[in-house]
Amino acid sequence: MNQLFAFLNRYQRREQIALLALGIAVVIFLLWILILAPLQKKREQLQTANTAATQTLGKVRIMAAQIQQARDQGGQARSGENISGLIDSSLRGNGLTMSGFQPGVAGEVRVRLDRAAYEPLMQWLYELEFKHGVSVRDLSLAATNDPGLVTVNLRLQKAQ
Repeated sequence: MNQLFAFLNRYQRREQIALLALGIAVVIFLLWILILAPLQKKREQLQTANTAATQTLGKVRIMAAQIQQARDQGGQARSGENISGLIDSSLRGNGLTMSGFQPGVAGEVRVRLDRAAYEPLMQWLYELEFKHGVSVRDLSLAATNDPGLVTVNLRLQKAQ
């Protein structure tokens, strides 16, 4: 501290005040650049992320309500449908043929597809689950010698 006072005593009063003012300005500038500006930038990034998350949550809630409404409406429309007819018509709609069908208890059935094309099979399973309310309880895929074709054993159950 004494060295600072000795340094300042070499100058006139006006120069001492100017040096102190410039020193304080440099300290404030460094404080701003090194601490406050990064904190402000991080705060803005967090606010932007929070806003985006809030908007996404709102969209998800809307979609969840739409899905629930569709399930409620679809469940009422599906209650009288026969699962075997539904499976047969949806298979034909996707260009697939069933090689085995075995009804079970409580709306459960076993279906076998030989040499089924993979992509139409996945589309058919999606439609069963999300459009017709049929749950896939068990799925077994086996590759065939032909590329893109599989043998499938399924256990399906219609939602009650």
